[in-house]
Amino acid sequence: MTGPGVADMMFGALLVFIRIGGAVMLLPGFADATVPPTIRIGLALTLTIIIAPLVGGTLPHIPAAPIILAATLAKEAVIGLTLGWLTQTIVVALPVAGQIISYQIGLASVLLPSTEMGASNTLISTGLSVGLPALMLGTGLFVAPLLGLLNSFHWLPPGIASGAAHALDYGSVLRGIVACVADEFLLAIQLAAPFLVVGLIWQVGIGFMAKAAPQLQVFFVASPLQILGGLILLGAALIPMIEVWSHVTDRLLTNGFSL
Repeated sequence: MTGPGVADMMFGALLVFIRIGGAVMLLPGFADATVPPTIRIGLALTLTIIIAPLVGGTLPHIPAAPIILAATLAKEAVIGLTLGWLTQTIVVALPVAGQIISYQIGLASVLLPSTEMGASNTLISTGLSVGLPALMLGTGLFVAPLLGLLNSFHWLPPGIASGAAHALDYGSVLRGIVACVADEFLLAIQLAAPFLVVGLIWQVGIGFMAKAAPQLQVFFVASPLQILGGLILLGAALIPMIEVWSHVTDRLLTNGFSL
């Protein structure tokens, strides 16, 4: 193999690694600050070894101009980060539902800060966030992002010149991303719907109780019952919630990576 051929091969592998590495940095479970960088790099290298031979026909030659080289590398980083962010946005519907549930059952507190979900993150949301990697691996949801990474090299090939030859309708892509974000919040509301309905009924009942017995300290009576009833309802609804989340998330990921 000639010198230029080796350089082109190494350059193509570098492009694949940058795109995959950018996605891995934001994938659910791997984006957490507690995940060692060696694990992220190892996963990115492993996926690069698997994917690079499959997309060899889409990889460009190494550019002669340094500015084109820098633009090509930057483009791959942006694409990878966007794909990882899209996955994170879709999957996070479950922790968002946990936030809503916590507010409804009285467990929300500003004393549990989180740099990822906001200052009022709760134990329910944190627990669901921690369980996301296991749920994705156990339900097979990780397949859709991996296939999306592989297919992205065909509908958005690396390189500046090849990108012009295979131009995307970026308006459609943006509308698809916005639709995925909207569906994520809609899914979170649907998952927390039983708690929203029960919480509304509960608050109306508390209002009538306070009106009927003004001398009664309604808060001190209702708050423990609200938390206890909410936890019982959560225990009964958790498995159905995860099943609905898994089914809808699989559809959203498949549609999101088919832009």
